[in-house]
Amino acid sequence: MIMKKNIIIKSTFGHEVMAVRFAEALGVKALIIPEKEQFEEYEKESERIFSFMRFFSPAVKQVPFNMRNMFEVRDIISELKAGKLADEEWDIFFNGNCKPTISGNLPVYHIEKPAVLFVPQKLISDGLCGITAEQQSLTPAVFNFLKQRDCQLVLGQHFNKVNDEKMVRELAAEFDLYVPGMSENTEVFGIRGVKHEMYYDMYAQLKASVGIAGTHTWIMLAMFPNIPQIILFNKNGVEHWEAIARAARRSGRRIYAIGFDENTNIVELAADIEATYNLLLA
Repeated sequence: MIMKKNIIIKSTFGHEVMAVRFAEALGVKALIIPEKEQFEEYEKESERIFSFMRFFSPAVKQVPFNMRNMFEVRDIISELKAGKLADEEWDIFFNGNCKPTISGNLPVYHIEKPAVLFVPQKLISDGLCGITAEQQSLTPAVFNFLKQRDCQLVLGQHFNKVNDEKMVRELAAEFDLYVPGMSENTEVFGIRGVKHEMYYDMYAQLKASVGIAGTHTWIMLAMFPNIPQIILFNKNGVEHWEAIARAARRSGRRIYAIGFDENTNIVELAADIEATYNLLLA
């Protein structure tokens, strides 16, 4: 039986986007209840989370400090991380999608060719999914076939805009990437810590997405049902990505998940990704 409790959110990452979409789909609220025991810290964190997550749904609500222990809530993110979220619930997740609640003027991205989101690596990870950022990453050479495609690759991965800048610029030069914030809208450079709504126009221009699962994946699954995706994931992680992709396809979306681990033949993986890309965009 599917529980109809309100769903708790405590932060602003990809899994919180997932939780908000589930709240909408189940007809409940996504309640912001930060893990803070002091009034001022709690209120400040609650406001920060609300400023990020209200973009996705009016179901997102703040809970006052003095009421934080008064609600019986469902922690669907903890269920996911513990492997206890039933695969059949993903059919509920994909029954509709979040509509944006835009709070003001947003950046416009001047992307000239058909745009494909590209995430070959994971430079930053919260480490809460049982695997490191390095374990979730692939060598960029796996994606060399994309260099021959008539599209503009758009970098979608989070990175530290100081420590990772050299690596990002080298990757941008190798794959002729459009990097949000590098040539325009400099305030969005790095992605981590920037409000999700600031990338709305960028997502709206995408014709497809290829890359490692992350916050960008959840944003597209929750809000942009028309974007085909190839979701690449380490098999040792907590998400059941193949089940998620099957549920997405049952709803009519073009979503495919391809797993890998330390024993994967990288040459064969690259061929599988390329064949799936050709199928996806045929």
